[in-house]
Amino acid sequence: MNADGQKTRNVKWLSGLILASSMMHAQAADSLNLDYVLTELSRQHNNASDLVKSARQPANTSLALSSPLFSQAKPAPTNDGDSDVLSRLTAIASNTVSRFTQSGVASSYGRQFHGGKTTNGDTFDQNALTAAHASLPMNCYIKVTNKSNGKSVVVKVNDRKPFSGNRVVALSYAAAKQIGISNAGSGDVLIERVADPAGL
Repeated sequence: MNADGQKTRNVKWLSGLILASSMMHAQAADSLNLDYVLTELSRQHNNASDLVKSARQPANTSLALSSPLFSQAKPAPTNDGDSDVLSRLTAIASNTVSRFTQSGVASSYGRQFHGGKTTNGDTFDQNALTAAHASLPMNCYIKVTNKSNGKSVVVKVNDRKPFSGNRVVALSYAAAKQIGISNAGSGDVLIERVADPAGL
């Protein structure tokens, strides 16, 4: 074989080798790309699964149950899960309402209104432990404490009165007398809402 023929064969062989090498590299690259795509799809699938699981959780209930107020409510145990949650949330609401406090001036009213009708329909009795308040619900109970001497009285809210300035509550004559403001006519007080007449 002459030199030119051998050179031609060598060139063809090298060309074939280069082509084969290029194809192998391309296949390897495709394999790497495929692996990357599969890995990404798997990761995104896992993320999507986590999101679905998270979305299925009762988020509002979880938030309510994690509240510090929830841990303080201790109702009677029950076998019904929904009833248990409802009763505990009711206890939370009751707890929150009973924490109402207000400071201001208390006044008293008595003889001139004795025998008249209160806002809730009761007959006003100056000797009963009752009070008028601008916004608290009718028939709820509040403990009123005279800040100057520490004396307290629990009264039933059964009336409405217009108040101005720092005045926040009007006590019946008997209630005002019990905490020592009947003679002065008014005094600085702290109001706390309570669950029952015993103040418990």
